[in-house]
Amino acid sequence: LNFLAHAALADDASTVWSCDAVERDGLLAGAVIGDFVKGSIPRAWPKPLRAGVALHRKIDALSNVHPHIQSTCRAYPTHLRRYAPIFLDLLVDFSLARNWSKFYDHAITVVSADCYHALTNNLVRLPERGHRLLTYMQDVDLLANYDDWHHIEQGLKSVLRRLQVELNLEDVIATCAAQVTPTDRLLDLLYPDLRSVSTEWNAFNAITAA
Repeated sequence: LNFLAHAALADDASTVWSCDAVERDGLLAGAVIGDFVKGSIPRAWPKPLRAGVALHRKIDALSNVHPHIQSTCRAYPTHLRRYAPIFLDLLVDFSLARNWSKFYDHAITVVSADCYHALTNNLVRLPERGHRLLTYMQDVDLLANYDDWHHIEQGLKSVLRRLQVELNLEDVIATCAAQVTPTDRLLDLLYPDLRSVSTEWNAFNAITAA
């Protein structure tokens, strides 16, 4: 999953767990910062942020082995199948943004604005490329505008650059465009499971026990 789904699921968790403003900020910041933290979560970090990163990892762990994601990835052409989970991260956010009202009563802009605010409060925990990402996210309001295909194309371009693989960008974009409808079907099957896990598994309890 990419940033929008992680932020939305963190917001779900904050509601179910009756979090205060500081705890919710930590969960929303961790929804994004979780992509930048490798290895052990620094114990010096505030507990709400540690819980946010832990929740990010729990969601990723489920999505990585979810049978519907695996079957969707197998539908990609053989030469792209290895990278299908990464492409699917972006497509799930595209689908969630387009189908937001199916899952939520509040506006997508509420989650996007609150997530940027939470990240701004945790800038010291973001590496330099995270600072650049946050600036870009705010400039284009990326979280609220993931339903714009242009952002998906830009994301795919960034993925290929980061992976340093010799894949044809136009081929990747065309393949992913053909997977939009299957990803919409995937979201209907996947997202309820992710919402259940992200609210029933309490990250605050988990990091305390650890």
